[in-house]
Amino acid sequence: MISLDSSILYQIILFVALWLILNKILFQPYLRLLEERERRTTGAQHDSAGLEQEGARLRAQYEEKIAQAQAAGYAAKDSILQEARQQREKILGQAREEAANKLEQVRREVALALENEKQLAATEAAAVAGEMVSKVLGRKVA
Repeated sequence: MISLDSSILYQIILFVALWLILNKILFQPYLRLLEERERRTTGAQHDSAGLEQEGARLRAQYEEKIAQAQAAGYAAKDSILQEARQQREKILGQAREEAANKLEQVRREVALALENEKQLAATEAAAVAGEMVSKVLGRKVA
């Protein structure tokens, strides 16, 4: 048989006591620290994933609003251009109408003046012809 020395019993007791003390002072705090570190790391990863998703959502929302604003701007621009074209056509139509009216008025005035001048020329031609006949014949013709 193996004989056990009493010092082995003391060594076992010291080992267990040291184990309990080190467990309480060193091992448990270290394990808690590792668990806390893991919790924070995992939590930070979850938080960053959530923030990435939120960022992607906000970016999509921002891009959608930008697209809507651009579409509204283009629509407003098209509306303004269409209104300007209509206004231009209206002004040009009025100007054409006024020009046509003015041209017609000038034509009437020219025709009237021409008719008056024709009558005046005919009257003057008759008078000049009478004078020429009088001078040629040497007497006054009635």
